[in-house]
Amino acid sequence: MGFKFVHAADLHLDSPFRAVSADARLGELFRRATLKAFSRIVDLCLRERVQFLVIAGDLFDQKDRSVRARLVLRKELSRLDVAGISTFIVHGNHDPLSDDGGATAFPSSVKVFGACWDEALVLQEGRILCRVQGISYPHERVTEDLSPAFRRQGPEFTVGVLHANLGRNTEHENYAPCTIEGLASRDLDYWALGHVHTRCEYPLPGAGIAVYPGNPQGRHIRELDERGCVLVEVTDGATDRRFFPVDAIRWHRIQVPLTAVTCFEALEAEIEDQLDAWRDSFHDAHVVRVELLGRGSLRQELTKPGALASLEEHLRESLLAREPPVVLESVRDLSRANLDLDAVHAAGGLGASLVTVAKIAKSDRKAFEALWSDPELHRLEAAIRRATVSPLMSEGASLIDRALVQALELLQEDALED
Repeated sequence: MGFKFVHAADLHLDSPFRAVSADARLGELFRRATLKAFSRIVDLCLRERVQFLVIAGDLFDQKDRSVRARLVLRKELSRLDVAGISTFIVHGNHDPLSDDGGATAFPSSVKVFGACWDEALVLQEGRILCRVQGISYPHERVTEDLSPAFRRQGPEFTVGVLHANLGRNTEHENYAPCTIEGLASRDLDYWALGHVHTRCEYPLPGAGIAVYPGNPQGRHIRELDERGCVLVEVTDGATDRRFFPVDAIRWHRIQVPLTAVTCFEALEAEIEDQLDAWRDSFHDAHVVRVELLGRGSLRQELTKPGALASLEEHLRESLLAREPPVVLESVRDLSRANLDLDAVHAAGGLGASLVTVAKIAKSDRKAFEALWSDPELHRLEAAIRRATVSPLMSEGASLIDRALVQALELLQEDALED
């Protein structure tokens, strides 16, 4: 007997966007983006007439769980309840059970798994259609593997719902760490995972599969491109998985090689051309970071005092006038001067030493981290993190390249003045 369900995770309802100073007119669009994305998930469930919805943790982003987020969650789950669609929820590190004051009353069709493993049955005409197992975080920091608590209880298709870090993904906190081999040993058919915000699938030894749908709404520049949920259709124990984007606001990175443009007018035209590819009615707005790459004649103009800030201010104003509006996150000058690094190295002196240090730092992680031993840099990095801006260290090799070019340009200027 076939059936369908939707797998979503990491809703982060009412979560703020990071490092974006949106125009006041767009403020409410940004504030409601995560809520609208969830409403679209519910729309998908109703449209596809699924049997149930699975939410694999982090429904909320803040421990205090805003009143608006809780009311919207209740309203949307009630829509599913009226349609006879069940919901299965586990809580993760951002919304552990210890921070749940019990102020939100869910419909009877909603099953919230507790801190101990549990199984719920999905019935159809008195028969067991599917088994759904889950476990929630009792507190924020769960460092033990929770997957051994799961086990097959019958021949029916079985879903395991778990908020966990599979394979020690270094981009996320290593909460509830698990392995492919460990998941496979539990003999479940589908692992509905949450915690990792990038969509990915892991076929398991045997016939099972582990899936991260990613978060349904990107909130900063590291959560680029389409975001959504997964529609799973089960037929004879096999799954067909389809991804559906639901994001209300989408993040992009535009890269413009300066070799392709010779003036600021051409630079703006190139940005506009790339933006035209995103023109649609599905999104309320877009957020973009513009990165200038390579070498070109504009490089010298961009290095003049105030030039980059002026360009950014102009683009920010002009892009907001588009439909749908585009919010400029920043303009990053990652271009390089017309420097022959091999020639600089061969010439010796301080320039050669700088090139050598940069090469070592880019190839050796420990050497790169050693660059941050200065207490002032530590304080700067901490301030940046508090402002929820991308930390400098996360830019890695590109940051080293930019520092090297600027240092060599300063050396050239000093040489000319001498």
